[in-house]
Amino acid sequence: MAEVFIYDVQLGADGDVSQRTWENEFGDGYVQSGGIGINTKSQVWNLTHTGSQEEGDELPLVWAFLDRHEGYKSFLWTPPGGIQGRYKCNGYKPRPLGNGLFTLTFAFKQVYTP
Repeated sequence: MAEVFIYDVQLGADGDVSQRTWENEFGDGYVQSGGIGINTKSQVWNLTHTGSQEEGDELPLVWAFLDRHEGYKSFLWTPPGGIQGRYKCNGYKPRPLGNGLFTLTFAFKQVYTP
């Protein structure tokens, strides 16, 4: 069973929804197009979590969650205003803010698995 990402992310997350399509244009202006595969829509969400490394704070839990999934293991997550799906996170950017505070920036990419 896939693990669920249950941690808070900062407001202002932005998503990018893309459609996988193909298109052929003919000399007379006629265009043929269609979807590629059975899951033509996918999402990427750019997320941020800020906190301290102190015990009891969520930041160490988020950091450990991302490390545990190693960039290739999928997990369940519900995007803002969306429905739960499978996502992967291939890396993150920690930014020290001083005084034990960090901002962790990462992207969740939607994946489909059988």
